[in-house]
Amino acid sequence: MKGEKLNSIILILLVLLLLMMVGMGIGFLTVVKNLSPTSSAAKTTSVEKKPEKLYTYDVNDGKALMSNLQDTQTNAGRIIRVTVQLEVTDKKLPETMKEKNIVIADIIDSVLRSKTADELLKPEGKEKVRKEIKDRLNEIFENKVYNVNFGEFIIQ
Repeated sequence: MKGEKLNSIILILLVLLLLMMVGMGIGFLTVVKNLSPTSSAAKTTSVEKKPEKLYTYDVNDGKALMSNLQDTQTNAGRIIRVTVQLEVTDKKLPETMKEKNIVIADIIDSVLRSKTADELLKPEGKEKVRKEIKDRLNEIFENKVYNVNFGEFIIQ
């Protein structure tokens, strides 16, 4: 009886050991697959490659833009003051942008007016606005706007 119990315990321990080894093997293969640069996951989550040379354009000659924010029941009459610098991939584009400054300022204003103070104060709020402005400007400037940077970003 005692020998049968000991054999059962040894068998259970061996099965557990085997399961642990299989689990560790699967875990190892998963980690290796995710670290591999040829994996499809790595390709889909790759960061946009930065161009060799970027050129900057200060919207409104570096002066602040002010906009009203969308009203909510708890936050009415809030305004935002921002300075915006655009990074572009085309050397000649800043000159073109200077001629279209009013259009650029209007796009920034319309994006900001569509947001509430609560949205902008969330950690991801500023990033969403940055992306939306970039996307709207790239419709006009043929995907040559690489980044939107904020200097001043004050909500009152």
